[in-house]
Amino acid sequence: MPWQFWIDRGGTFTDLVGINPAGECIVRKVLSEQPDKPGDPAVRAIREVLELKAGQPIPIGLIEEVRLGTTVATNALLENAGEAVLLFCNRGFRDLLRIGDQHRPELFALQIRRTPFLARAVIEVPGRLNAKGQEIEPISFDAALEDEVRRHAKAGLKSCAIALLHAYRNPEHELHLQDWLNQLGFNSVVCSHQVCPLPRLVPRGQTTLVEATVSPVLFKYLNQVRKELGPSTRLRMMGSSGALLTPKWLLAKDTILSGPAGGMVGAVAAARASGLAHQPLLGFDMGGTSTDVFHVPAGQQEEDWQRSPETEVAGQRLMAQRLPIHTVAAGGGSIISSDGERLQVGPRSAGADPGPACYRRGGPLTITDANLLLGRLQVNEFPALFGPSANQPPDLSVVQKRFRQLAETIGSTPEDSAEGALAIAIERMADAIRQVSLLRGHDIRGGVLVAFGGASGQHACRLAAQLGLKRVLFHPLAGVLSAHGMGHARQRQLRERSVREPLNEDLLDKLQQLIKLEQTQAEQLLQESGDLASAVDSAPPKRWARIELRYASSEQGLTLSLKPTTCITDIQKAFAVAHQQRFSYIPPHNQPLVVERLEVAVVAPASPSDQSRSRRGDVQLHTPPPRGEHQHAEVHWPDLGWQQVPLHHRDRLIAGSVLEGPALILEATGCIVLEPGWRTSVDQQGALVLDAIAAGSVITKHPVALVKQTPDPVLLELFHHRFMAIAEQMGERLRQTSRSVNIRERLDFSCALFDHQGALVANAPHIPVHLGSMGESVADLLAQINAGERGPLRPGETVLSNDPFHGGTHLPDITAITPVFTTSDKPSYFVACRAHHADVGGLTPGSMPPFSRSIKDEGLLLRNVSFVIDGHHEHKSWEQRLHSGNMPPRNPAELLADLQAQVAANQLGVQELTALVASTGDRQVNRYMAYVQANAAEAVRKVIQTLNNRAFSVELDNGAKLCLKISIDKHQRTAKVDFTGTSAQGSDNFQAPLAVTKAAVLYVFRCLVKETIPLNAGCFEPLELIVPNGCLLNPHPPAAVVAGNVETSQALCNLLFAALGVMAASQGTMNNLSFGDSDHQYYETVGGGSGAGKGFDGADGIQTHMTNSRLTDPEILEQRYPVRLELFALRHGSGGLGRWHGGDGLLRQFRFLAPMTASILSGSRRIAPFGLSGGLPGALGANQLEHVNGKREPLKGCATINIEAGEALLICTPGGGGYGTPRD
Repeated sequence: MPWQFWIDRGGTFTDLVGINPAGECIVRKVLSEQPDKPGDPAVRAIREVLELKAGQPIPIGLIEEVRLGTTVATNALLENAGEAVLLFCNRGFRDLLRIGDQHRPELFALQIRRTPFLARAVIEVPGRLNAKGQEIEPISFDAALEDEVRRHAKAGLKSCAIALLHAYRNPEHELHLQDWLNQLGFNSVVCSHQVCPLPRLVPRGQTTLVEATVSPVLFKYLNQVRKELGPSTRLRMMGSSGALLTPKWLLAKDTILSGPAGGMVGAVAAARASGLAHQPLLGFDMGGTSTDVFHVPAGQQEEDWQRSPETEVAGQRLMAQRLPIHTVAAGGGSIISSDGERLQVGPRSAGADPGPACYRRGGPLTITDANLLLGRLQVNEFPALFGPSANQPPDLSVVQKRFRQLAETIGSTPEDSAEGALAIAIERMADAIRQVSLLRGHDIRGGVLVAFGGASGQHACRLAAQLGLKRVLFHPLAGVLSAHGMGHARQRQLRERSVREPLNEDLLDKLQQLIKLEQTQAEQLLQESGDLASAVDSAPPKRWARIELRYASSEQGLTLSLKPTTCITDIQKAFAVAHQQRFSYIPPHNQPLVVERLEVAVVAPASPSDQSRSRRGDVQLHTPPPRGEHQHAEVHWPDLGWQQVPLHHRDRLIAGSVLEGPALILEATGCIVLEPGWRTSVDQQGALVLDAIAAGSVITKHPVALVKQTPDPVLLELFHHRFMAIAEQMGERLRQTSRSVNIRERLDFSCALFDHQGALVANAPHIPVHLGSMGESVADLLAQINAGERGPLRPGETVLSNDPFHGGTHLPDITAITPVFTTSDKPSYFVACRAHHADVGGLTPGSMPPFSRSIKDEGLLLRNVSFVIDGHHEHKSWEQRLHSGNMPPRNPAELLADLQAQVAANQLGVQELTALVASTGDRQVNRYMAYVQANAAEAVRKVIQTLNNRAFSVELDNGAKLCLKISIDKHQRTAKVDFTGTSAQGSDNFQAPLAVTKAAVLYVFRCLVKETIPLNAGCFEPLELIVPNGCLLNPHPPAAVVAGNVETSQALCNLLFAALGVMAASQGTMNNLSFGDSDHQYYETVGGGSGAGKGFDGADGIQTHMTNSRLTDPEILEQRYPVRLELFALRHGSGGLGRWHGGDGLLRQFRFLAPMTASILSGSRRIAPFGLSGGLPGALGANQLEHVNGKREPLKGCATINIEAGEALLICTPGGGGYGTPRD
């Protein structure tokens, strides 16, 4: 039988697993880049295994198949080394893929760094389809367009990408354009519907750009490999989805995560071979830079794996199916550092160069160094590959020196510092595994941790103990398991179709017909590629079909299996079960369901060689002889100190061998630490099965005395991470369970944790105006209880509040507050989330009335009203409440559903915080909540020491002024922030509630802190805030406030940054647009230019300061609402000039297809965003209404208009101010 080779070509190393005709396994690990040697390293490794001489061709028939996973496409994307691309898009959308969804990636960064735009040039073409795929304007190509295309071709652009609106519905325009470009001589033309036939133009277009950029690089490499392998060798590529792909049908975007996919397939195969697949499987692949984790429920088959339809690489959103693998920035190279108070690990990595400190290249301390210091890695067992001549062992002495220095900084010992760093890394990896298992509703008790990757052996036992797992599996080829996994993958054809139709009997019949059609076509493709011809005894291929099901009002759903015998009732029951498992509640049965998409797969059966290998089993890897003959080693344990432990060599262990910890097990690709209280045995496959044999078999918590009055640096970092993780998990639960576009798509919400006094402890980085103000709502609730104005809180109760005069921001932002009870009848903590609801009533649809004069004009007003009592929601009484009043909410069903999603998020927060208290104790949690706040306060104090007394004022469009004087006490390290002189509250709605003012101050000072601290109540501790009662920033009720939250807050941030001398004004507005009727309500905020600062330009078309909400994708927008987006582009030249220029604003135009009431609430229409230090102002914003006859009517910054069908609304957002005197 011929040879088989399975290869994982990574960025640093290429792993090769070869199976010779006798079934023996040969392994090689070589460098992926070898510039001094010709040809491909993988092929060269194959030739070395085959013992071929230089220049000797590979004999025909010697190799049956090569299976290859490669990062060639990924590296081309990361290194910007792809082909220059010419992008074609609809007229008016030249900048769409550059703008994306307009959110900024780092919430508190002054210098906003955007993802590089992949297109070298963009051409707009005429032609347009509507949301149903119907043509409303034909596509055409005139002489001028042809001249422009030829000019770009002459300039060297050879690769084209086409991304047109609604092409997934009807590809006719894209295909027409593709044919025309082929006729002009372009051979590489990628259409968006070909890379993904699903809606959402932004990620589909970005995927198309990536494909056009990296596919020429990938196929150049593959052609080289095929040439070297010869015509008789079958080549198959590993895909990110876990399937093997033939190069003929390959898309480069499907190989981006091929290595991790091979690892997951290999890990599951390893568990199956060792008889453990009937248990929950947790994958743990720890490398140098990061760790990949996954979860497979007990006994789950491959067709039921929940694949992710989208991923993000290098800032690009890719619509490419991938296995459910989660990556966390914690690897052997993760850098260990300290700010003097917290011991921090990652997220930065030392990489391969300079690498860890022990590599003798001047690198920083890393997790690898921690393991070396503690004896968990042995210097004598490393190859002599380090130093200037690459002939020395790792440098233990420099590691010891650096850890002594670190220990002095944090008041610890070198060993405790290293142990603490390991505890922090393990905590983060455990949290990643929880995210893919427990937080998705899966029970992992009795599960098995399948460990692989070069650094997993040193951490697997501790990680398992952290997760409550009692078994760990190490395959014999754990160091090259991604390559080994490719040998267990199967050829597969996956077909997807967008459906987006209501679930009913007629659709179900239609789907069954589509399934047969797609399966037939998929089998034909497998037949053409030769993957069915080699099937054993003509065994039939495996087929499966799945549908993604969702609510009619949401955009993401759950994937369910669909069999020929499945009926509507089966689907509804399965959806309810899946929803209960994933989101912890069952939705109302009267909610209509929509089939979003259909997924059909056909998998080729095993080939004869696959079957033969399966019968023989894997031969254990024979490793090189050990580099030393040491029998024992000194290892440090958290509870025991330094101890001498046995040193075993894995290749000397035979089936049936049993070892008890503590011990070290050395292997060719790493070292396995067998912790105290663990036992390992060698099974018949040569795998090590590690079992915990004692309760609490390993101490993973860093020990600290509870009476200690100063924070332990390790625990400070651990609790910082734990609190943040809970808030982030709450946010993800809210996003998943919400119904409205506003929350699910635009992510206009925030989640946070509070101490027993209602002081903010940690928040997920969502919307700044929410984050600093939620604590005021919790404090008001406690104040009402203490004053006897309402009864005490009870377990299972959730309270709603949006009162702007008692901690709220504006009425659409409703806060759900849930107490957490632990050891007494009073709440020990609180969790809360605030979400902007699309409509809460009031004068206009969207509840953002430009001309409200009183809070009563703005909608539903709630102050600490119970929504859930004793875990039960009184649905009927709340329905009555939402239908009552003069101006009630226009879509109460959606509002109720989103409120229930907020409750679900809070319930998860209660669950996680209660679990944390159970594991560490109330006293410890309380103490470290205070320490985390104190750490944030100290970070702000350090910033204050660098500031000086300053004053500044800004004028709003309505003539009101905001005045600020900042006084610095450098001895006390405090700042007085005094708004005396600010205009009195007026009769309009630009009053900013005090909670909003506090939020803006908190946000600005947090932006000045370089360290990664949470925004919490501690940030405010060194600040004294003076805001006169009755002024614009602290109004008396019943003032209208809707614009104060969204507009005055932006001007307030500009004021604060300018007074501090940090940066020029950003656009100074959120450009709030809402429109609707009795059936539709929509709200969005539109980005603009950010201000420049010393050393950096402003960013174009981005959300700034107090908001960071996303924009709804154009295709989703047009499907859901009777509007057509005609223009979305950068407003070139609108940024203010300066030594560093301000960012450009945006142009956004809607054509209305039905009568609607629209409201625009915007600023910087009269007063331009100012420049600073000699910089010039950004351009004013503008609003226009285009009538059916083409006449354009200017609109004021605040306007409510009744728009007729056929009319268009244009919003021109302001640019940011420049910084510094412009250069000539």
